[in-house]
Amino acid sequence: MTERRITTVLAALLPLVVLVLLGMFVTVPYVAVGPGDTADTLTTYTEKGKDGKPQARRVITIEGLPVHQPSGQLRFTTISVTDGLNLYGALAKWISGDQIAPRDAYYQPGATREQIEEGNREQFTGSESAATIAALHYLKIPTAIGIVGLSTGGPSEGKLREGDVLESVDGAPVTAADQVAKAIAGKKQGDTVTVAVRRADGTTQVPVELRDSDGKPRLGISVGQVPADPKIRVGFGVQQVGGPSAGLLLTLGIIDLVEPGDLTGGRNVAGTGEITADGEVGPIGGIAHKLQGAKRDGASVFLVPARNCSEAKNDPPKGLQLVKVENLDGAVKALADVREGRPAPSC
Repeated sequence: MTERRITTVLAALLPLVVLVLLGMFVTVPYVAVGPGDTADTLTTYTEKGKDGKPQARRVITIEGLPVHQPSGQLRFTTISVTDGLNLYGALAKWISGDQIAPRDAYYQPGATREQIEEGNREQFTGSESAATIAALHYLKIPTAIGIVGLSTGGPSEGKLREGDVLESVDGAPVTAADQVAKAIAGKKQGDTVTVAVRRADGTTQVPVELRDSDGKPRLGISVGQVPADPKIRVGFGVQQVGGPSAGLLLTLGIIDLVEPGDLTGGRNVAGTGEITADGEVGPIGGIAHKLQGAKRDGASVFLVPARNCSEAKNDPPKGLQLVKVENLDGAVKALADVREGRPAPSC
């Protein structure tokens, strides 16, 4: 009789044990989403280096232009996405206040974590480039066609440099981005072309041997707008942030560091928004979490892309002024309104 009871108890416990083990070791197809870090584009922030030790990095570095240190803060905001959750991890995140969402809403199905991180980083790099050009246009600093990226292991690696201003390719002047492809059209792999570039120390002629890619000869460079004066260099120290949504705040940070005075009037201003080189501000995801992160880190004003306003005003943190922005000029004017105590565009 005792043996039968033990067998019965074990049989009853077995599904529970299996359920517990599944909860511990089986990953669920969900992620936890919550407020992420914020970073002041006007100063330094600390992150872990490759050796695991904290390192201080300046968010924006500018060479070739006079800069000053504004008194306020311009914080870009992020969301925190936790992947690889088991059942108990997901429940714990939900209880702590994070949103639990389907993984496919944030990550491309089938993509590895490395592919996802690489894609996010590429988006952020593109955002840095657009932010630089948008700021230079606002500051009325001339731009030119130049090199904004080099293919790893490509024919131009080690010969040309990011920031080089393109003068000509094989004798053909370069005044528009598509003229580079036109200059090498009809050539074949192994042909050498001479690329004339302008650098801080003068103009130089660089021979590059073309290589095939997709059946076409390539220089292995990405071409876009760069400062016309090669002595002007804008760099970014952000390493562990992905996506394009920091663009607006990076642009404003460049402007505030270069222009006399303070855009914020000494306030802690946060915000978000993708930006184009022409200064248009686009919508982003996770606005509710970004508002919470901004409030947590002391912001009193938040710059909201116009197309995110309806979501942002649903349940904003108390004491956080929501300022609607559609483009860079509007954002600068809205900050002036806030600074001077005038009514600013609001969500």
